[in-house]
Order: sequence, then C-alpha cells, then structure tokens
Amino acid sequence: MQPEVFSGLIGFGGAIVGGAASFGGVWLTLSHQRKQARETRLLEIGQAAADKALTELIALGEFLGSLRDNEVVAETDERLPYLATAVRHLKNVELAVTRLPDQDVRDRVNGALNLTRRYRAAGPRHFFVVRWLRELTQDMIEVLSAYVRHDTLPPRSEDVLRKQDIVARYEERQRRHLEHLYDPANVDPREGDDTSPPSAN
Repeated sequence: MQPEVFSGLIGFGGAIVGGAASFGGVWLTLSHQRKQARETRLLEIGQAAADKALTELIALGEFLGSLRDNEVVAETDERLPYLATAVRHLKNVELAVTRLPDQDVRDRVNGALNLTRRYRAAGPRHFFVVRWLRELTQDMIEVLSAYVRHDTLPPRSEDVLRKQDIVARYEERQRRHLEHLYDPANVDPREGDDTSPPSAN
C-alpha cells in the first residue's frame, strides 16, 4: 500500500472517530438538557399543584373554624349545609393533588382525604365531625408545606393514626350490623363485644 493511501486512510479513520465522539458529546448534552428541562417542569407543576391544594385547605380550615356550636349540634344522620362547602374544598384538593409528581406526598394527602370521607365514624354529632375535618385538614397542610419547602415529610400524626383505627372499628361494626340484618343466625355473638360508640379521640 502506498504511504499516501495509508496516511489518507488513517486520516479518514480519525475523522470518523472524531465525528462520532463529537456526535456522542452533543447527544449526551442534549439528553442532559432534556432531563433537566423535564425535572424543572415537574417541579413547577408540583409547586403550582401544592399551592392550589394549600389554598383550598387553608380556606377550608378557616371555614370550619367559623362554624358555631349551634350550627353543628345535630346528629350525623342529618346532612347539614356546611358539609357541601367542605366537600367542595376537599374535591378541589383531590384534583390538585393528582398533579403532584411525588408519589409519597400524593399517598399521604389521599390517605387523609379518604379519612375525611369516613366522617360518620367521628361521633354521633356534627361537632365531632367538624373537629375530625379540622384535624385532617391541618395534617394535609403540614404534609404539603413540607413538600413545598423540600423538607422531609413529617411522620403520620397521632391524630391520623387514631382516626385510622376509629374508622377500622367503625366499619367493622357496620359490617357486623349488616350481617345481622341479612342473616342473624350466622352472626357470632362474641363479635358484638365492642359496643362502645365511635369517638373523635
């Protein structure tokens, strides 16, 4: 092979290697930029969603705090007008939270939202329901505030853990009651030992 041809092949090969390296560098840079842009966009979406949810929760907390005893002394079998306002705020929170990119935050808030729907377990009167909703509202505010600050999420509060237990016992009593209505002969009488009424605390 002529030296000129050999030198040309070496130069051509070097150009190919250099071009590939340059292309690879450009591709890596673009990929990194796309990843950064996506993370920035998700952060913006999460911030906006958390702000919306916090606005609704703060408004709900203020509304619940404005209710007087004479508005909530009825038994929980009666659906009072304030519940429609509370449900509207909570629905807006639920919609906002669906846009949060952080799964842990979504799970925590949705868990509290699920407990708000079980408000009948709070007690026999709406006074207990209002307190139940206010405590859950405060828990959600603390979780979302930590997310906005980029802090570690606070542990589940004693209020929330207690409510989970109350709901579990309340729903078990409801289940036994329905079983007794439909098939009283098949109900184990020992299951009726826990007859204590539900309480918010």
